[in-house]
Amino acid sequence: LGRRALRLCFSLPEVFRTQLRAALRASAFGTLWIMFPMVGSLEDFRRAKAQLEQARRELEHEGVLISPHIKVGMMIEIPSIAILADAAAREADFASIGTNDLCQYTMAADRLNPDVAAYCQSYHPAVFRLISSVADAFIKEKKPLSICGELGGDALAVPALVGLGIRKLSMGASSLAAVKQALSARTVPEMEALSARLLRCATAEEATILLRDDANQY
Repeated sequence: LGRRALRLCFSLPEVFRTQLRAALRASAFGTLWIMFPMVGSLEDFRRAKAQLEQARRELEHEGVLISPHIKVGMMIEIPSIAILADAAAREADFASIGTNDLCQYTMAADRLNPDVAAYCQSYHPAVFRLISSVADAFIKEKKPLSICGELGGDALAVPALVGLGIRKLSMGASSLAAVKQALSARTVPEMEALSARLLRCATAEEATILLRDDANQY
């Protein structure tokens, strides 16, 4: 709800320009994918891409070598852009769903505020429905999509995420063993069936019971 991430970049254009120029310079030495964080609208994404293009033109005018194969993507962590996932998938080269922020903005609950932390329900069906719509859109456009945040390393949730079509997961090293065990115990059709049942849940409690009951079967 504040001035951070991409919004902060827009408010500090010289700092943003320096970052973009540095990234573009590095592109000559390897594969570069640039992902803009906290994108809330296509206007913001287009504005960021325009500044990236301006930085590219400046460097090319200076004779700096830049890769022609740079990918530009977005973090999907604000519900507004998740709801517009079909349009976002047409414009972005790739995306990553930031589940921590997506959850707290969807539930209108600051996850760091102890007074309302209980309302930040990561298993709420609304969160999974947003993730599902994003996955559908990027799968349709054949664009890479990953998921990060606590949900991406949650062994209870990961089978349902894979069932929704997510194939790239970001997590801490401490979560790897439990997630690998959860995924290796199931087939993809089983995970798809789980996610279908999950999307029919009406409350976070129902979703939690479903995920736990499913986990107890393996």
